[in-house]
Amino acid sequence: MRKGKKIAALSLAGLMAVSALTACSQGETKENTADLTSGALAAEGTGANEAGSSAASGDRVKITVWTENRHDLDYMNKIVEEFNNTNDHIEIEYVVQTENYVNLLSMAANSGQSPDIFTQVNITDFKNFVDNGIVQPINDFITDEFRTINEVDDHLYEGANVMGDEIYWVPCGKRSGSRFIYNKEIFDGLGLEIPKSIGELPEVVKKITEAGNGEYYGIIFPGMSGPFERWLEHSAEMSGVTPYDYKTGTFDFTGFKPWLEVTRQMFEDNSVFPGSASMKIDPARVQFSEGHAAIHANASQEATVLTEQFPAQIEWAVADLPTLNGRIEGCEYANPNTGWLMSAFTEHPQEAWEVIEYFGSEEVLKGYFENGYSLPISQYMDEKIDKSKIGRMADFTGADYEAVLPVAPSVTPEGENYRDALWNACLQGGPDIDETIDNLNKTYNAALDKEVKMGKTKRLVIKDYDPLHPGDGTIEYLDN
Repeated sequence: MRKGKKIAALSLAGLMAVSALTACSQGETKENTADLTSGALAAEGTGANEAGSSAASGDRVKITVWTENRHDLDYMNKIVEEFNNTNDHIEIEYVVQTENYVNLLSMAANSGQSPDIFTQVNITDFKNFVDNGIVQPINDFITDEFRTINEVDDHLYEGANVMGDEIYWVPCGKRSGSRFIYNKEIFDGLGLEIPKSIGELPEVVKKITEAGNGEYYGIIFPGMSGPFERWLEHSAEMSGVTPYDYKTGTFDFTGFKPWLEVTRQMFEDNSVFPGSASMKIDPARVQFSEGHAAIHANASQEATVLTEQFPAQIEWAVADLPTLNGRIEGCEYANPNTGWLMSAFTEHPQEAWEVIEYFGSEEVLKGYFENGYSLPISQYMDEKIDKSKIGRMADFTGADYEAVLPVAPSVTPEGENYRDALWNACLQGGPDIDETIDNLNKTYNAALDKEVKMGKTKRLVIKDYDPLHPGDGTIEYLDN
């Protein structure tokens, strides 16, 4: 058994939500794709010639940077250009990879074409990258100034950006937890308010749907784009319900039953926008922005989506998610982001670090946050930005119930993953809810027991876990 210090870590809820919740703004983007069949890694971007190249340009070292983010491309191109115009010994090659990002990074590492630095990846891929020696720790590079600006010591999340004492990337920003984004015109016109408890929700959306008479519906889901983690899972978190029971070190999906029942009721009442079960996120956003659904739910990226990508034709507002009983009894995860990993294969680690430090500097981050691309994770940067410039992103700030939750063990169960299974049980005519939950409890705990026994993972136990203070417990990693 190994006992860990009191250290926070990223939630299971954040494991698979990152890519699903990424939004892209309007405007020209320089996108790159790779020929996966031939293994060629073609790339074009800011100053790009050949992906993975660190060849010198004149007397300068070229540092190749890969990202999968498109929503911030205009700003990043601008600050990369400023760097390249003023730095006398480093030239940044900035490349946006828009498809198969993690696979491309793995292929690049195996073929000797790895970029020098690249944007952070989700928890499962992070662990794989560390285990396979694709990334390297940055402890020895972190400067006092960088540590102060980004409050590094306050944002060490075991299993998410650190492994033991080794720091692999530092989050400079965060994405908020999910919120209800609602059509204020509809709610005001009908004299309705966003419900505080999930039990009230079916009645409210039914009233809206009846009033809409086919013009608009009570609520919309992106059924083909991670619908369960858009808000149902986060509402459960705020109620103290998570897929993993930290106190006992086992998976337990029993607590999700009320959310499945409520959602199925809304489908059965025909209060959900038609076609939601087979709809992707962008079409759902369009329907909401055009006034055809009264409630949509997502995190802070919707601030940019509804003002730039799909400008809303209606007046919209933001509200806290409803909880099981109307009270907040647990923290909702806020996803750390805006961080950079350093390749273990870079031939220029010091120069690569200088680029990471530049991206995490006060000047660059101030513009990044004030343009609404992310929210500051450090109190230092929160006090530096002009909040009058962040636009509708301000609607997603200020929640004192958000936190970074402990990383549950990553396992591979037989059958469906829990999010797909729970969502399918939400649908009208879907599988039996009790049977779905019982099956998930069996398959996930069987996989956990098996993989702990094989030494592939460890059982996480936090006997003094408090869902309202998830980072304060004492972490234990057990071999049984």
